[in-house]
Amino acid sequence: MVEIICPKLHREYGLVEHLQLLCILIIFVIVIKGTLMKHTILEKIGWGFLGVFTAFVFLEEMDYGKYYYAYFAGHEETFFSELTGRTNIHNINDNAKWFKRPVYPLMGVLFILFPLYGQRFSWPFFRYLVPNKLIIGTAIITILTELVARGIILFGIREDGGFANNIGEFTELLIYYIFSLYVHELVYKKNLILPMTLSR
Repeated sequence: MVEIICPKLHREYGLVEHLQLLCILIIFVIVIKGTLMKHTILEKIGWGFLGVFTAFVFLEEMDYGKYYYAYFAGHEETFFSELTGRTNIHNINDNAKWFKRPVYPLMGVLFILFPLYGQRFSWPFFRYLVPNKLIIGTAIITILTELVARGIILFGIREDGGFANNIGEFTELLIYYIFSLYVHELVYKKNLILPMTLSR
């Protein structure tokens, strides 16, 4: 089972990594839909920038195709590694920590504080960003998953399989999942209503 979820040889070939990529791909498709469906210039620009960012995250998460090249072509060189000598940006030095640190405060604001206190917002843009309160449960589960996964390894309850120092991959999967739920709600269930002077 461990070899299916996270092979020791290369965890990138495992189920967890591919589910992450699937969630990011779903986010990207929804974001593109948002760019096409929304009517205000502000929304189109916002969804457009988010689309570019999502594509960047997708390429980073798959190491710009390094392990797919290795599997199908027998070598690990990609255009990114040829240009930079690195497999991705987020694993250079301490970049991963700087990438991840803003995520948890952002989730706390978007998925816990906003649903609880969003009804007090008067500005339409903030009200537009407020998700359904049901998302609070998913956010709490995501945080608990991080704590439980690290606790299991820290106290030696189970070995970490192929994750090594990347036991947080389970949490990353849930983070991508919760953001896919969030962008789906914004695109398909909410509309940004702005004063006429801002909507054009």
